[in-house]
Amino acid sequence: MSSPDPDPMTSKPATSGTRIRRWPVLIAAVLVAVGAIAVSQVKPEKSVPFSSGPISSSAAAIAAPRALSTAWYCAEGSSDLEGRASETVIIGNLEKRPVSATVSVMTGNKATDITRQLKIAAYGQKRIEVADLVEATNVGVVVEIFDGRAVVEHEIVSGNDFAVGACATRADSRWYFADISTDRSAQSWLTLFNPFGDDAIVDVKFLTESGIDIPDSTQALSVPRRTQVSIPIHETIRRQSQVAAVVQARTGRVVSEISQYFDGTDTRSGVALSLGANKTEPRWVFPVGDGQSGSTQSISLANFGSARAQVELKILLGGTSSLSTDRVDVPSKSVVRVDIGGQAPAGLPYSVEVRSDLKTKIVAEAFATWAAPAPITGVASVLGSPEAANKWAFAVGRISDANISNIEVLNVTSRAITVQLYAYVEGDPDSPRSAPASALGPNERAVFNLTELGIGPDQVLVISADGPVVVGRSVSGPGVSIAPGVPFAKSIRRIR
Repeated sequence: MSSPDPDPMTSKPATSGTRIRRWPVLIAAVLVAVGAIAVSQVKPEKSVPFSSGPISSSAAAIAAPRALSTAWYCAEGSSDLEGRASETVIIGNLEKRPVSATVSVMTGNKATDITRQLKIAAYGQKRIEVADLVEATNVGVVVEIFDGRAVVEHEIVSGNDFAVGACATRADSRWYFADISTDRSAQSWLTLFNPFGDDAIVDVKFLTESGIDIPDSTQALSVPRRTQVSIPIHETIRRQSQVAAVVQARTGRVVSEISQYFDGTDTRSGVALSLGANKTEPRWVFPVGDGQSGSTQSISLANFGSARAQVELKILLGGTSSLSTDRVDVPSKSVVRVDIGGQAPAGLPYSVEVRSDLKTKIVAEAFATWAAPAPITGVASVLGSPEAANKWAFAVGRISDANISNIEVLNVTSRAITVQLYAYVEGDPDSPRSAPASALGPNERAVFNLTELGIGPDQVLVISADGPVVVGRSVSGPGVSIAPGVPFAKSIRRIR
């Protein structure tokens, strides 16, 4: 796996909510070029190859059935009334028996760290408001599940806006992000969470429209043991509409998320949350696309490698119907944004496939906005999925009874498959109950409207198919959030 090769040049400083140590570095600039988009009818591929055997390269994956314990790491969030967002951790039990959980909230100060033991009922869901346990500006949360399988997500709330997504099941030495804004209307925060007993040393490098940027202040950052460090990217890389980032640990491992807050001064209003990717990949799939009036969607393509990438984007409308863009040229160490919403037919839902040449792997991340005349307002960011799986889960489908939530499933195979959604009911021995099964042809999507199906906010969800699929969730009202599902590790297949 390649990493950015720094060239000489100096840059701007950054600050952090936690005290950090800094070493200087040098940088150089690279120009950005964007390919033009052309729309044409294309035929589906004859086959979609997958790697053989299960893999577990996902940042979040549900453990094998006999795992003695599984740790989940929630990096972004605050439990301070003056913090940027309050955090709620949501645990969903996937077993027909109770499971035990230990929730550890780490503040960077051993004297204020707190641990709680929980028992979660069969098929049950437990919500923990972190502020009820401890008050701190920067907190990281570790949830350890014993004697069974569970899925863990967390919600961050700022005012009337929210975002919800999976916590990580792995800490890593490298994390990638492709779509960050530091425009005047945005505050973007990179969180680095070290849940372990030794300090980590981390470098953070950025790609912008002007080229690579390696600020002195984001090199050799110390992320102390059991501590979350927050970096205000909007103060580090100023006034850039598109920024990509790579976090690379010199020593130790961390978990990394990005949260973005938009104040509405340029029509964008809301909160977005992204868990980073651990690897660059040649193919990314986005199962959720909204073509309604007032919505926009773009996909940022970040090339962290040393060679130019040729990338094709395909808008999937179902069956044999799709729209293909021209190949987009993404220079080495640059990021390019492609408008997707303007290419999709108005009013129709869609999915997107991103494919680069196999020699140059990339990171692809979508950003969407909703404003008038859309019936909702909000923003959402989501990394594509480089993997498919036969089985996925969510700790929560609807955040509250006021939400409208959809689970969207894309068939990425060349054959017809059947998909079912199961909604767990706490303590019910006959749970989970299934929504009507959906038959999907190649490139087709199934949409499960949780409100229409009568599925409540306290129900844990599992999506099961007889072939590899990619699954996402959209939640709206008030605000909007889009997030990928969490795959069962045993069923994961990387899309080639």
